[in-house]
Amino acid sequence: MRYQFRFGKLNKQTSPKRHRGAVFIEYLLLVTLVGFGVIVGLAALRGALVNELLDLANAINAINT
Repeated sequence: MRYQFRFGKLNKQTSPKRHRGAVFIEYLLLVTLVGFGVIVGLAALRGALVNELLDLANAINAINT
């Protein structure tokens, strides 16, 4: 019992610091994941936009000829 009480007391003293570090790591991983999602989404949007503009350019070119 004596060691459990001392260990529990030690945990209470270091817990807020470790908790803040854990929360920071969680937010960092979340921001990284969202960043990768944004990059992939923008790349897909760029490809789709280029294709649509090429189709529009071909349609305008067909009208002019």
